[in-house]
Amino acid sequence: MSITSATPRLHHIDLLRGIIIIFMVIDHGMYYCLNYSVNDPMTIPGTDPLTFFTRFVSHFCAPLFVFLAGLSAAITEHKYASTKAFSLNLIVRGLVLILFEFTIVSWSWSFNPLFPMLYAQVIWAIGWGFVMLGLLRLVGLHAVFIAGLLLVFGHNMFDGVSFEPNTLANTLWSIAHQKNVLALPFDFKIRTTYPVAPIVGLMALAYCAGVYYKAKEYSTKAINHAALLGISCLALYAMLRGFNLYGDASIFTVHSNTFETVMSFLNPTKYPLSLQFMLLTVGLGLIALKLLSHFKVDFSHGFLQVLGKTSMFSYLVHLYLLHAIAWLLIPFLGLNFSDMTYGETLVGLPPGYGMSYIATLTFIAVVIGLTTLLAKRYITWKRNNKRSLIAKYI
Repeated sequence: MSITSATPRLHHIDLLRGIIIIFMVIDHGMYYCLNYSVNDPMTIPGTDPLTFFTRFVSHFCAPLFVFLAGLSAAITEHKYASTKAFSLNLIVRGLVLILFEFTIVSWSWSFNPLFPMLYAQVIWAIGWGFVMLGLLRLVGLHAVFIAGLLLVFGHNMFDGVSFEPNTLANTLWSIAHQKNVLALPFDFKIRTTYPVAPIVGLMALAYCAGVYYKAKEYSTKAINHAALLGISCLALYAMLRGFNLYGDASIFTVHSNTFETVMSFLNPTKYPLSLQFMLLTVGLGLIALKLLSHFKVDFSHGFLQVLGKTSMFSYLVHLYLLHAIAWLLIPFLGLNFSDMTYGETLVGLPPGYGMSYIATLTFIAVVIGLTTLLAKRYITWKRNNKRSLIAKYI
């Protein structure tokens, strides 16, 4: 049962979430309009610098969403009458997010509830993170911290492990550690894009960071410690990556082209999140929190903070806006609706669909603007409908 004490609104967390939403719209907008779907890690050589660094920006989205979710869970724990109530809330919330992934999130990409491939992506991973965090919290805070350390720093030790296809072991391993495609009944398949082991570990450590931040009463000293931790993460990343020591399946290589060398250095494995990937992205994220804390409380109150306060709503809305507007643009690009690959490919756009880089950025800016306007309306609605299930989970 909830208690009534208020939770402080930390504007730097909202600002960082808002920036992440912007990065996500850029990434997904490029996917629709520039046809820049690339592998992760991206092929070097083979990926041009503009495409690489546009894609690189999006790499911060998943790990920082996970980190901020764990951090925020700790900050709001006092709203619950007991650890059991808090843990149960996390577990239920996680299961709801997993359901969202395979319904309203999947449908936003395909516009087709019967599309035969399900993608277990970031919302699924955060859902499992909440479920496991809830279970670990029942055991105790030390269990959360130890599990987080083992999963984040130890999961890459098992990169070479695999199991025979169509076995229970392979299914469980694909969910936990290895990106894979699994068969489901009725000719459906599921791609475990984000295996959950490193996600669970990252959320557990983020929760512990939130416990510390809250215990220090959100002081400047605590945020300075976060920045120092971020710098330490980057230093460890540079050592591990530069000497190819541990923590990633991809190898850093020096190329004759300076751009390609830098790209290789900044190209750790995203699926699943490797230790190196988390050190780079979360390290920079912690430093960003320090820098954003210097902005005034009302900085970007009508834009970035709006997106940050409504991150789940904005995530869902921008996906539907991107897809709907992309469809509406088909005749303006000289293509025909009859040429659509609806039901055959994920987004169903006609072959040859695409725009220039500048036109794509304009498309993205329009979606960001519309998402912000709708998010403002949603904040007002949510304030007046606090007891609604929609307000609770979105």
